[in-house]
Amino acid sequence: MSWMVRYEQLDDDQKRFVDDEINKKGNIWVKGFAGCGKSVMLVHVVRKKLSENKNSRIAVVVYTYSLIDMFKQGMKDIGLGEIPVMTHYQFMKDSNTYDYILVDEVQDLPADVLTSMKNRCNNVIVAGDVNQSIYDNTVTELEAEGILSARPFILTRIYRLTRSIMSAVSSLMPRLDIFSAKRDMSKKDVTIRLVKALSKEEEIKYVYEQSSEASSEGYSSAILLPKHEYIIDFANGVLKKLNKPLWEVRKNNWGSFDYGSLNSHLLKQGVKLEYVGNSYGSFSNAAMKKNTIIMTYHSAKGMDFANVFLPFLSNSTSIARSNADTLLMVAMTRSNENLFITYSDYLHSLVSKFKSSCQSIDLTTTKLSNKEGDFDFDF
Repeated sequence: MSWMVRYEQLDDDQKRFVDDEINKKGNIWVKGFAGCGKSVMLVHVVRKKLSENKNSRIAVVVYTYSLIDMFKQGMKDIGLGEIPVMTHYQFMKDSNTYDYILVDEVQDLPADVLTSMKNRCNNVIVAGDVNQSIYDNTVTELEAEGILSARPFILTRIYRLTRSIMSAVSSLMPRLDIFSAKRDMSKKDVTIRLVKALSKEEEIKYVYEQSSEASSEGYSSAILLPKHEYIIDFANGVLKKLNKPLWEVRKNNWGSFDYGSLNSHLLKQGVKLEYVGNSYGSFSNAAMKKNTIIMTYHSAKGMDFANVFLPFLSNSTSIARSNADTLLMVAMTRSNENLFITYSDYLHSLVSKFKSSCQSIDLTTTKLSNKEGDFDFDF
């Protein structure tokens, strides 16, 4: 999954940041809505600083293993060598000092991590959007600003999101005022598909067929679910639909699902589905094998896919104990093109807030078949 853009493709504000702003003294917080290019800029900061001094000690710190995989792939895409990319847990286990520490999704980190960064580096550059905060016991905006004494650098143009997704986010969370940001006017708009199915089994069949079609054509596709239990339900639902042996649930040494075992089982059964997250699976492997990625909403944070599928969004589905609207917004804004939402019972109350701006597809009365050419992706 390639998400990087070349330096020549950066806009004037992004180039100004990479060429000038990072040379000024003091720490910096890059702010902006989802899809503003914050992560892209951090990778170009690494490129710029290494071009000036190849011996610069640089570390990239993120919250999830998925982001580690994404940053490593992004740096590889523009020809950078091995740069330390680590979780904040790994960062806290060592005592190394750095010339530059770059942080993505800073709003997800605890305050003590930022304090340690400030003590171990004179140039801390963080990026993040407090509107996407979905974890407990994390730093507040005021705490982060107080610890780092960071000056803000605000990005005002959204590149990833289509107008339809921005409109849906605005209805879901009007307090964000997302249309205060500039929109990439050259980006083609694609209406969100809201798909009603007869049952979860029909949802699974539809989502797997549509996502597999897109993945087979080389487009990045991800199926996102709010909880790990739903991941297992979906994977075994695909296996059942294909008359394959179900995965017998296994736990790892930490009591969590052993997704390595699940991925091995899916591969053995010829199912083009790969779990990525928690150090399992990889974006590069999924892209090479044209697998559809399956992840939790949390693990997908910071990611970017051409096609995003959000199954099981009936009202009985539990998204989160608190801040469910924020978590759903994070999942929706992973899409840079096509967004599909499916349900098979009463529609989730959060989705009802933007239902009117979606294209409704009723599988209970209409049968869609990829083989018959009844459905096309918008690319």
